[in-house]
Amino acid sequence: MTRKDPLISIVGRPNVGKSTFFNRVIGYRKAITEDTPGVTRDRNYGSFDMGGRNFLLVDTGGFSSSEEDGFSRLIMKQIEASLEESAAVIFLLDGKEGVMPADRDIARILRRLHKPVFYVINKVDSKKREENLIDFYELGADKLYAVSSAHGLGIGDLLEDICTRIEEEGAEDLEREEQLPAAVTRIALVGKPNTGKSSVANCILGAERMIVSDIPGTTRDSVDSRITFNGRELVLIDTAGLRKKGKIYEKVEEYSVSSAVRSIERADVVNLIVDAEQGPGHQEGSIVHLILSRGKGLCIVINKWDLVADQFTYDTYRDMVYERIPHASFAPVVFSSAKLGTGIDGILDMDLAVYEQLTTRISTAALNKAFADFFARHDISFQKGKQVKIFYASQAKAMPPTFVLFSNQPRLVPDHYRRYLENSLREEFGFMGAPIRLVLKKK
Repeated sequence: MTRKDPLISIVGRPNVGKSTFFNRVIGYRKAITEDTPGVTRDRNYGSFDMGGRNFLLVDTGGFSSSEEDGFSRLIMKQIEASLEESAAVIFLLDGKEGVMPADRDIARILRRLHKPVFYVINKVDSKKREENLIDFYELGADKLYAVSSAHGLGIGDLLEDICTRIEEEGAEDLEREEQLPAAVTRIALVGKPNTGKSSVANCILGAERMIVSDIPGTTRDSVDSRITFNGRELVLIDTAGLRKKGKIYEKVEEYSVSSAVRSIERADVVNLIVDAEQGPGHQEGSIVHLILSRGKGLCIVINKWDLVADQFTYDTYRDMVYERIPHASFAPVVFSSAKLGTGIDGILDMDLAVYEQLTTRISTAALNKAFADFFARHDISFQKGKQVKIFYASQAKAMPPTFVLFSNQPRLVPDHYRRYLENSLREEFGFMGAPIRLVLKKK
């Protein structure tokens, strides 16, 4: 079983340079593999490669303290839950401002984690300023890392130490999942709070099917359920959401994103649960982008359909979903009501259909015959005064379907032509609910 990408969280007060640090790290050594906007505006996920291993980096944002509201106990609880999933934590501090009261508050939280915490002093761009960092040791640091995110100073040594520590501590155990046969398909339910994820899960588990075993999930409070459905072995990944609560809702919701990311990574097919009355919005669009960027199968589940069934037909509502989330136009839409227990079997039926599409392999002969037709219908012609040709294609892998196209000028193949080829592949071979990767290589 392959190891999952360890999660590294960046925490710190506002304006200490977390975003600049984040951008510097994911661009380090030109090894950007993903830069996905999070569900909220001040959360970003990205990944970087170090020593041949991929690491997931999250810029948490949201750590703030003021005399008016202080640190809400509930917010702190959700911050801690998010950080518990991390293999390591980068505590970013401001070398110009020195130690602030909020830094001490955050340090107290981090000490309770019993996780590797790296105390990183940002905005240190001279030896003189580096000599003035002794005050930061009061936060409990064994070692301080002086860096300048703006100039890239000290970043490499920090990353090397983090990656080495993760390996030494065996932090990948946080990602460990019980070994399962290859035939087992992992299904996740994700979505905003109050969309009915738990109700849908309960309907699935409460039906007349045999629950084989319970499997501890990667988070402390979740339990994955292994079930059989129509003779197939499935693992249902539980992703209980956080509840809205008064004016602190927006801050609390930020910390549900980390759990969703881990669930998405562990799944083969992900169901995005949408409240039928609210419909999909910007947040659902961001979650879809995250699902597809991780190469997972996607099924959109419209729950609470009974509340709007007299206002829409399936077709009109489906069109509305695709209009609001255009990058999910290849994903199936299933309508259900967990309250009435209707449409639940249709979710798993569709998940298995998406899984089949996700694992589809096309023979090289059939693939090149199809591409010859695509090229005949619409050729690239000339780009920047150069004739661009794609000579042949092969499928490099499935999960997700990934195709390598060999060209004389791979860098000149325009984005609109890539989209044309992807759409043509879907028309010819389906790939319902499965993201497609096109890789251009020099012949």
